[in-house]
Amino acid sequence: MANGTIITSITDALAVCSNIIESVNTEVVYLSPPSLLVLGSQFGLRENIKMLMRKEAIVRGIADFSYQYIEEMRELLDIGIDARHVSQYQGIFMLVGDRQESISSMSIDIESLSIDTPLVALWSDDSTYAEYLLSTFKIAWEQAIPAAQRIEELLKEGPPNV
Repeated sequence: MANGTIITSITDALAVCSNIIESVNTEVVYLSPPSLLVLGSQFGLRENIKMLMRKEAIVRGIADFSYQYIEEMRELLDIGIDARHVSQYQGIFMLVGDRQESISSMSIDIESLSIDTPLVALWSDDSTYAEYLLSTFKIAWEQAIPAAQRIEELLKEGPPNV
């Protein structure tokens, strides 16, 4: 088992994500529910990513997103994130910076995700664990489609009937 710190709140997880992003030099990858991306942008993570992109770092992300998240995904694409969509998302959340530091969920309720949702996540600077997470990310990345393609599909389908 990787050494690290257990994180038990969404706000702490977002603070850890912010710290990781701020310390990165070359690459960030993430797999996230779209609702967590919205919360992250409210906590300044999008601005941190913009600053990281100015350093010419690579940022790649995967989310399973629906019609209601089109604008959020467009904004991520506009700042230069290489984003993709994966169907049948299983609720894992992870973020890895420079193949060294990571945070990954062990338990998260994505159906009712809010700032108060309970969470259990591991924050680690174990590079072996980061590589393990990266191998999982790479598998999902290969199966995912570009976010722009998903947006186009959703726009053709139109908004869901409520």
